[in-house]
Amino acid sequence: MGGAEPTLYRGSVWYTPIVEEWYYQVEVLKLEVDDQNLNLDCKEYNMDKAIVDSGTTMLRLPAKVFNAVVEAITRSSLIQEFSSGFWEGTKLACWMKGETPWRVFPKLSIYLRATNTSQSFRITILPQLYIQLITDEDSALDCFRFGVSSSANGLVIGATVMEGFYVVFDRAHKRLGFALSSCAVSGDVVLSEIAGPFSAADVATDCSSGVPKQPLLWLISYALMAVCAVILIVLLLLLLLPCRRRGRLGEITDESSLVRHRIK
Repeated sequence: MGGAEPTLYRGSVWYTPIVEEWYYQVEVLKLEVDDQNLNLDCKEYNMDKAIVDSGTTMLRLPAKVFNAVVEAITRSSLIQEFSSGFWEGTKLACWMKGETPWRVFPKLSIYLRATNTSQSFRITILPQLYIQLITDEDSALDCFRFGVSSSANGLVIGATVMEGFYVVFDRAHKRLGFALSSCAVSGDVVLSEIAGPFSAADVATDCSSGVPKQPLLWLISYALMAVCAVILIVLLLLLLLPCRRRGRLGEITDESSLVRHRIK
């Protein structure tokens, strides 16, 4: 268990620091569509959090980033008109069998902060990974879906991207590595790319600073639980106080009766 298998990847492994180990949270610095920067504030990519998750199928992007990616793709001169359902994942786009849509879609690139925090590296996937063959709805057609979706819970680098890479979950050194997968090849076409290092001087030193850190949330949670525990203990003590004593104090006896004193 553990370790890396050199036969499953090509070239070097590029590492990015893990911001939060629980979620394998990383820091995304920018996105490009066909080498064109989306020019968004880096905090938009890390809104809520940016994680790497093999249990998620698609590349999931915060709504503002997703809309910018779709707009950049549709600006391509080779792209044909698609219904909104295709981008939303509710409809498929079909071509005649034997035809492929790869030439009309651009490549997508994600920049991650390197372990040297003043630098970054870029992972890139070709459309063969995010335009996914689903099923033959007709004997004459091949149909595809858009493998990128909008997310309300932050950016998730899922299987759509991970299939192009050999990913190393190095918890011991709090880092996550990417290398070119030996399996990410279709015919003679390599479906993924890694490049770097690049200077990170043009982005903020902490792109996730606007997001509450997990330790702070835990401290708040523990404080609230402590307050609840104190209140519960006080209530239990009140319930366990002898009811008999309270009964004696409130009992009307012959000695304390006004009627008795008046008779005397």
